Amino acid sequence: MVIIVGAGLVGSVLAIRLSQLGINVQLLEKNSYQKPSKKDGRTIAVTLGSKKFLEKCELWQDLEPTSQPINEIRVFEQETAWTLDYDHKDLGPDPMGYIIEFDVLLKAMHKKVKTSKKIKILDNCTLECLSPGKVHTKEYGILKAALVVGADGRNSWVRNQVNIKSTSKEYGHKALVAHFTHEKPHQATAWEIFQPSGPFAILPMRDTPKGQPQSGIVWCGPKDAPWETIPTPQLEEQLMDLFPFYGKVTLNSQRWTFPITALTVDKVTASRTVLVGDAAHALHPIAGQGVNLGWRDVEHLTTVLQEALEVGGDLGGFHHLKEYARRRKIDHKSLYFFTDGLTRLYSIDNEFVSFLRQTGLAVVGKIPPLKKFFMKKAMGI
Repeated sequence: MVIIVGAGLVGSVLAIRLSQLGINVQLLEKNSYQKPSKKDGRTIAVTLGSKKFLEKCELWQDLEPTSQPINEIRVFEQETAWTLDYDHKDLGPDPMGYIIEFDVLLKAMHKKVKTSKKIKILDNCTLECLSPGKVHTKEYGILKAALVVGADGRNSWVRNQVNIKSTSKEYGHKALVAHFTHEKPHQATAWEIFQPSGPFAILPMRDTPKGQPQSGIVWCGPKDAPWETIPTPQLEEQLMDLFPFYGKVTLNSQRWTFPITALTVDKVTASRTVLVGDAAHALHPIAGQGVNLGWRDVEHLTTVLQEALEVGGDLGGFHHLKEYARRRKIDHKSLYFFTDGLTRLYSIDNEFVSFLRQTGLAVVGKIPPLKKFFMKKAMGI
């Protein structure tokens, strides 16, 4: 038996994959699992590597009809001539990734969870305390398992209960998330524009039911940016000034804003306890890798647990958890330092530093092995 605390994008996939391995799961969720989640506007960039893992979890067949492939990624610094273009054809026929709305992803996962006989959903659950292999709850009493997994986000209750230290970094920024229709087609291209006030990403989405091209944006800027109150025509005008390539744009969703923080932990395991997803790490959204990093946690953890099953081992045993931590350390640390460093580098408003940044983009674009290395990292392969 494995107990998973948190039924979001990472916890739900973990429950599904464990059930496929024949492991019984109790999935604990503080909210109702039956009601649809509140729409929050995020579009999730699913890397090619994550897509292949979701196929293994038998989820992709439900997600593919709602996904928008990314065939090209273009990166540049605002008001400069140099760009770095990634084209999926440089590596093969597969797209570099896919864009799917957060709500669509979660709905498909919940549907899959509900059909599994190996998963028991314990929702509207009040957590009281945690000891090795035991979760004390108000509604369901004491729950016992060989392993407890914290998949409960960056403010993780599980992490706090086992006294794993975390370090948060405040960037003093927030992100505006919204959807826009536009005159010109997006050609399955994702854009990343760096500016001193923060990065701006425009992500291709499927056309509207009326056939209009649309995209989602993640616009990072100062936390006092008036995005919540600025009149819509003015917001659209600002967007067109920053990104004129799609012609006239029209807001076709509400607006959502999120504070931007990053988080690291000193370890990801404790006695019969392990952390995955945002409970173990949180990244600046500059590279769109947050959820994908969490799904890689799930893939590695389930591989370790499958190996434990094959030798008749203890699922919550020290050596198995140590092996999981060893496999994930480099991925966690390298992505954190990469996204944090990139954010700090592009926040420096200096002509010489800007020249160095543009030179770096040009060098990567002109050296095929280096360019393919970064493409593979972006694709999660």
